[in-house]
Amino acid sequence: MLLLLFGQQSDPTPPPVVVTEAATAPSTSDDIVARVKKLIPHRWFRWVAPYRDAIIGGLADSAAWNFTLIAYAKAQTRLATAYGIWLDIFCYDFLGGALTRSGLQDDSFRAVIRATILQERVTRAGMSNAVTRITGLVPLIFEPWNTGDTGGYAHQASGVISGGQFGYGVGNGGYGNMNLPAQVLMQVHRSAPSGVPGVDGYDGTIAGYGAGAIEYVGSTTQLEGITDALIYNQINMTKPTGSIAWISFTSPALVLTDDAGNPLTDGSNLLVTK
Repeated sequence: MLLLLFGQQSDPTPPPVVVTEAATAPSTSDDIVARVKKLIPHRWFRWVAPYRDAIIGGLADSAAWNFTLIAYAKAQTRLATAYGIWLDIFCYDFLGGALTRSGLQDDSFRAVIRATILQERVTRAGMSNAVTRITGLVPLIFEPWNTGDTGGYAHQASGVISGGQFGYGVGNGGYGNMNLPAQVLMQVHRSAPSGVPGVDGYDGTIAGYGAGAIEYVGSTTQLEGITDALIYNQINMTKPTGSIAWISFTSPALVLTDDAGNPLTDGSNLLVTK
């Protein structure tokens, strides 16, 4: 039956098998064929048997494709390597409906999931770290009733001046207000744009009235990137219980460059956007 299947006669003197460094990637179709052929007794078939090799090759193609699923499945078992729909499933398993992708790319969505699951909560530090993880920039936080933020004027006792933390134009501080307990002012710095992909915005250069990439955007429009709503959500999940957070957004200054990408200067300082 074997002779009929492969259509070959046995060859008592097959060529010797020379073991060399594998020229093919492991677990590819060619690699699997080579491995199977090494296990077949040399006296059963001719070393060159097209029918046999065609059958083995067909089975090897399926086996190689199945092997790729191992690497794919392995990647989806860890937050650091999961991608595509499996990130959404990972997020739902750990957070239910509390967090959704909302148009984020995989890397940004992964950072938000990690910040949400592992982040310290109900503390000022936890709130700051959560925002930092998704924007890449540390927010500026000021509590009007916290003397560590407001600072205080110095006083003199026994000839020693102490207690001062700042002065006019120097140091860190601000005007406090004891009528604003459990409230915090936070300035969040953006590190990446967000909005509707391919559509210009205010102060843009690729659109104008009746021309270019411009459109009206409503409350139901799907936005991408690190949006205001995403940042608000992170703050609400990590801020101290019972506190009120007032948020303002700023964009970091961008260095102006020429057509070749070289930074522009005024002779001594870099030219940046305001």
